Amino acid sequence: MNKSDLTEALAREAGIPKVHAVRYINIFTRTIQDALTAGEKVTISDFGTFTVSHRRSFKGHNPKNREEIFVPARRIPVFRAGKGLKEALNEEGE
Repeated sequence: MNKSDLTEALAREAGIPKVHAVRYINIFTRTIQDALTAGEKVTISDFGTFTVSHRRSFKGHNPKNREEIFVPARRIPVFRAGKGLKEALNEEGE
């Protein structure tokens, strides 16, 4: 499922025009992005939690020429599934 599919599903389920659905999805994702950028944790009950993890810098190798390269430290987004999502994925009868 991609953003277009998600937009169509939201529009259909909510009974709203697609232009409104895409706007709401953009607001939702931008709000999560802004919170993570500010160092905040975002928790959606029974769905999951978005956080930021810090990766340290390290020396790697360019696979094309085996030349050593420096990979800088960076922040990466992390999603941890909540209880409700885990249970939905593992329901009996599938």
